[in-house]
Amino acid sequence: MRHRKGPPSLIMLTTTGARTGRKHRIPLGALEIGGRLVVVASAMGAPKHPAWYHNIRRNPLVTVETDAETFEAMAALPPDRDKLFAEVIEREPGFAGYQARTTRLLPVVELHRIDTARRMGDWLVEMHDWLRGELTQLRAELDCGVPRQLRTRCAGFCTALGRHHTGEATNIFPLLAERFPALKPTLAELDEEHVVVARLQEEIERLVEEEADPVRLRAEFDRLKSELDSHFAYEERTLVAALNALLPAPG
Repeated sequence: MRHRKGPPSLIMLTTTGARTGRKHRIPLGALEIGGRLVVVASAMGAPKHPAWYHNIRRNPLVTVETDAETFEAMAALPPDRDKLFAEVIEREPGFAGYQARTTRLLPVVELHRIDTARRMGDWLVEMHDWLRGELTQLRAELDCGVPRQLRTRCAGFCTALGRHHTGEATNIFPLLAERFPALKPTLAELDEEHVVVARLQEEIERLVEEEADPVRLRAEFDRLKSELDSHFAYEERTLVAALNALLPAPG
């Protein structure tokens, strides 16, 4: 059963604790807007973001339970946040009151359903998009100065990126090389790019730890973003079709 237009419906959202790694299941009001399932991290206008929001920022994979079904989803911050929030307020004016109670911008979170028919190549693109978004947001924060929480945010991003590349190198690439021998040169090149990216990550983590000059830190972020943009584009161009033909997505 797909989501229908109407007032907020109660869902149960299961997230993974950002610090503990434990599962947390909470009730939330969700809205279907233009075929998109949306929740707002309002906490009824509290001064701090709710815990579940911090959880999805570290691990976007969630479980959604409605009155009719349970499914896996990826939680994302949509680029058209302001437009979506305006539609949320039009549907449910109470959210405007929550926003008025706090100086923080209430995050709008979109829950992208992971269909069982989705293939590994599609999952790869979704993961890349999430990593791109994280890096873009980190870089934007640097433009406003070096926030105190940058060390934690940077560590979380680097950990996610490192795990992603390790999973590719140990699980996905060997299987592709076995099934599609013609891809071996491409896979070797991608492995070399992983090494370059890892070195850039290490340098950024060192600069953050040492609270280095923000100008230098921004320059290193730009280098990493440029390298990842090129790497992700090449990987998607060369591997997505083969992955979709071969493997189901995780979960």
